Amino acid sequence: MSKRLKLTAAFLAAVLFMSAVVSCGGSPKSVTDTAAQADIPADPGAGITEELKPDLPESDFGGYDFRFLNGNTASWMTIFVVTAAEQNGEAVNDALYTRNLAVSEKYGVKISEISTTSVANDAKKSVAAGDNNFDVALITMADAIACVQTGAATDFEIIPYIDLEKPWWIQNAQKYTSIGNKIYYALSQFDTSHYDGVRGLYFNKTLRQNFELDDPYQLVADNKWVIEKMGELGAAVAQDLDGDGKWTKADRYGYTSWYAIGGEAMIYGIGSHTSLAKDENDMPYFDMNESYHIERFEAVARMFALDGFKHPSGDAGNNGGVDFFKNDQTLFYNECMGNIQKLRTMDTDFGIIPSPKYNEEQEEYYHLGGNPYFMQVPVTTPDLERTGILMEALAYESMKVVPPAFYDIMLTTKIARDNESSKMLDIVFSSLSYYLPVALNILENGVTDLIWKNNTDFASFFAKNESKISAAIEDIKAYYNL
Repeated sequence: MSKRLKLTAAFLAAVLFMSAVVSCGGSPKSVTDTAAQADIPADPGAGITEELKPDLPESDFGGYDFRFLNGNTASWMTIFVVTAAEQNGEAVNDALYTRNLAVSEKYGVKISEISTTSVANDAKKSVAAGDNNFDVALITMADAIACVQTGAATDFEIIPYIDLEKPWWIQNAQKYTSIGNKIYYALSQFDTSHYDGVRGLYFNKTLRQNFELDDPYQLVADNKWVIEKMGELGAAVAQDLDGDGKWTKADRYGYTSWYAIGGEAMIYGIGSHTSLAKDENDMPYFDMNESYHIERFEAVARMFALDGFKHPSGDAGNNGGVDFFKNDQTLFYNECMGNIQKLRTMDTDFGIIPSPKYNEEQEEYYHLGGNPYFMQVPVTTPDLERTGILMEALAYESMKVVPPAFYDIMLTTKIARDNESSKMLDIVFSSLSYYLPVALNILENGVTDLIWKNNTDFASFFAKNESKISAAIEDIKAYYNL
């Protein structure tokens, strides 16, 4: 079976569950946007059959040290290491230990990691020097593109034994980030960063009850959870608590989040995006200046412009809005899933809900998967067959133990406080989309900045930056030899 990713209307999801089919985010107008969604199995381990196991040869690599250049040093994530020295009772740690042990014993290898805060530079330097310092890099999308640009990365098409169509690879991620059907970095169930980076929306139950607001859970059930309703609920609780006539940290808001997260999460939720789209040939193109997207940007801007609705909380000392949420100073709080652990000690009950839809006609919920750490193989790897076998085996073994540990235990048991939240998480994790990391400093930063500033002149912004966007598209095509 070809390792090339087939762009189809329905595709196997490996975002969290092995046999779910995921809907994608972004505009329904582009090729990357239409998908079917299947039932999510109650047992994340269900469906692991003989047919689903990887087709790998019996191998003994004689104690080879299989090394990961790990660029993930984000301590806010659930876990940011590849190896676990021993079992310690923590679910995800023990899952990693079990996975590594299974692969180490079966293939006669040692699994190790080299932690770095400059993974792209380290990888490029190693390749330029012709060294063999690592086997696989764990790298963000922007850094992965930088390695492609310098010819340091291997096309997954030529790596033996890797089958990106198998559910232990996050096919939705590859679907969004491939260019011209070429894949130089891929995401699997190997690490948890693609869970941690998912944008989650939380609501304060005490404020909802005190203000006698509609129940968000029921709104979701009735297909009435739309952006206009979110604005209505958020504006209802906003109040200048100290009466000084200014919106400050002393007041109560409808919505808080990190500056960089809050706008993009809403944009993706209502079926738009802040990145390039792709056509039927998997080639990137710019479509954010079309009326479909402008209307959705304007909808988010209108909500953010409501009096007292938002507080952009990227300012120092506010901890990304979590203090507002804990102190009952905001109804809605948007944050990465990895940071939800900050709420373990929160006295007030809270719930987890999907990002709102644009309107009731929107068929699916959409959520941004954030900026996870992909696997990328350097061109200096001396044994691609060994690398392919071990990457495939690690992804497969991860599928069996990592998602249940992260999802069922870390979230639904230790964090979520009601049965409804667990159901909402099913919706969130089965509807992930990813962005193409090209011209993001223009597209994502520019659009979200306008929205936070209550500026709706998107057309002028795009016209001003059209030449830069076009140049970025041509550059990425050149990097991929397209």
